[in-house]
Amino acid sequence: MRRPDQDAASVARPRAAAGPPQGGPAAALADVCAGRAAVYEVLTCGFSEPSATHVEALASGEIVALLRDAVGWLGAGAALYEPALATLAEAGSKMSGALANSALRGLRVEYARLFTGPGRPAVMCYASEYLDSGDGGPGRLNTGAATVAEAAYRAEDVSLSSAGNDLPDLMTTELEFLYHLCRREEAAWAADDGDEVTRLRRSLDAFLRGHAGLWLPDFAASVRALAEHGVYVAMAELLTAHLTLELGHAVSRRPASPGK
Repeated sequence: MRRPDQDAASVARPRAAAGPPQGGPAAALADVCAGRAAVYEVLTCGFSEPSATHVEALASGEIVALLRDAVGWLGAGAALYEPALATLAEAGSKMSGALANSALRGLRVEYARLFTGPGRPAVMCYASEYLDSGDGGPGRLNTGAATVAEAAYRAEDVSLSSAGNDLPDLMTTELEFLYHLCRREEAAWAADDGDEVTRLRRSLDAFLRGHAGLWLPDFAASVRALAEHGVYVAMAELLTAHLTLELGHAVSRRPASPGK
């Protein structure tokens, strides 16, 4: 799978800014898909290893502006995202100027504490650890959930990057796959290919409701409960809001799940 550059500057802006979409129903729906994809890409980048460019984009407000554009098609419904955007804007405002280098170091330390270690990370990042837990404790890695994720990628003729060695059910890989499906749907709307739109909608819905949507809400709740840095609090809130939109109902906000 193509992994998006984790530098926030590489996140593609949706084709339409906030406000009424232009160009007819198909173009409007393509723009909606672009906006949904942009949120997934921000999430993929936001939960990846922090970079200097990412910190700069947070500090400048670029990412918050991008997200406001991306959800503009919702009109008043975009209020769903406002708590996350407010938290992200506040965290970004503390990372500018001479503080940028120390901000990057702090973000990397928090990223390691939460997601990678050394030692046991505070939050588990693989679907298998949530969905294949058996006795209610942390699940084993690379079990049935990883097989389900890999099968979904294969069905869409998507392969994991040969440069990476992560398992297929890693949280950022699954978020990127959802981004990928939204972008494909955008292209299908632009090409007026109704059959492909229907097929992609079914594929995304099946992956969300049958797999990713079963564990990402608990992942987000754990990050929200355990994060000490405002950026990761905001990313958890953003993921919860976007899953609420994508699944069409409020998602679980459990205070704990596999983790600390």
